Amino acid sequence: MMSNQKLDILIVDDEPLARGRIKSLCNRMTNINRVDMASGGREALDMVAQNCPEILLLDIDMPDLSGMEVAKQCRQMTNVPEIIFTTAHDRYAVEAFRFDATDYLLKPVKEDLLREALERVQKKRQTTGSTLQTKSDQRLWVQDGNTAVQIGCGDIGWIEADRDYMRLCLPERSYLVHESMQSLLQRLPADIFVRVHRSAAVNRNFVRDVRRKGRRRFVVMQDGTELTIGPSFVKAAMSVLAQ
Repeated sequence: MMSNQKLDILIVDDEPLARGRIKSLCNRMTNINRVDMASGGREALDMVAQNCPEILLLDIDMPDLSGMEVAKQCRQMTNVPEIIFTTAHDRYAVEAFRFDATDYLLKPVKEDLLREALERVQKKRQTTGSTLQTKSDQRLWVQDGNTAVQIGCGDIGWIEADRDYMRLCLPERSYLVHESMQSLLQRLPADIFVRVHRSAAVNRNFVRDVRRKGRRRFVVMQDGTELTIGPSFVKAAMSVLAQ
């Protein structure tokens, strides 16, 4: 692990053997302060409210309350834990990214993948000091065909509306997410993303220039793409992009 910060972990799984195996993996890690276990979703929510663990290693298929519902309710808490889903099925991966999960590990969980996931949580908390999504090293789940992948928010150059979707444009490719611009921007680092139009937002680190041609104002991205600055966004956008 990367720092002296110790993490409290809650393993949530209705299968005793699975809980025990994951706990044994956690016991091999350094800088873990405490490992608790819950045998179901409702018990997990009670323990999260009481103990405020930093990380949930969360199964999805559970008889009383699914892992997805647990994650949903955790997001409404004051101290929101990081979620690492642990499941025997890959069919939930697309849904999992909607909860900003740190990772999605298939059972049997491999030690090296678990270690990497825990290190990402630790690095994120060391950098931000909390779970608030305000830093450029934040990661986002997006759909890629029939699976889901994580991308770095700081790697997104700009966002454009594409019918009922938002297109996240990265240097090498783009991804579609079924979400409104307002909702998406609430999940992205507010210190680097600037809305320039009702249908576009830019990563200020990818802006090469801001220009005016006649009455039109627009930003020029590093690859030469031009994005119009809407009249109602000029003042706010220019105040940020001019910095």
